[in-house]
Amino acid sequence: MKKQGFSLIEILVALGIFGLIILALANFQWSLFSQNTLINSSLNADSEMRSALKKIVAELRGAAQSDTGVYQIAEATKNSLTFFSDVDGDGRREQVRYFLTGTALMRGLIKPAGNPLAYNPALETLTTMVHAIANPNQAIFSYHDQNYSGSEVALTEPINIPLVRLVKITLTVDENPNKPPSSLTLSSQVSIRSLKY
Repeated sequence: MKKQGFSLIEILVALGIFGLIILALANFQWSLFSQNTLINSSLNADSEMRSALKKIVAELRGAAQSDTGVYQIAEATKNSLTFFSDVDGDGRREQVRYFLTGTALMRGLIKPAGNPLAYNPALETLTTMVHAIANPNQAIFSYHDQNYSGSEVALTEPINIPLVRLVKITLTVDENPNKPPSSLTLSSQVSIRSLKY
């Protein structure tokens, strides 16, 4: 009578094949997880940049003389822009400051307060708008005068603020420069309504 069952060699071969299948499935799942993480990171960076650009453009378009009589734009450099705008619709013009600190684009907001009204830097509220600016040495803001038609060179630093009529904003983000996907860049430009003439 012949004994039925598996030999030790058959069991080892079956376990080896099963182990290879499990290893292949685990590797496939890890690849899917990594790709999903990269895609989510890219989508989050894109969403963050679009939201920041939309906010900057809307606030800058409505820039106007401050409630204390200061000119519409208080500071203009390649990585910092300070202006006055009624961002919350309360009839008072807040001081809005966008600036780069490390690899983060920040927004500072100061509401005018006191009698007489003043913009107290100690009352500035800060918000991080974009977390991973790819190249902090690249200009975020560039400025153009009333002669700009699309191809003229930007005003050079130090910016002669009364000449500014249009501001270009360029944001480049890369969550991890050592890993794909490559950096994302979005750009927009805005004319300041109160300075058109």
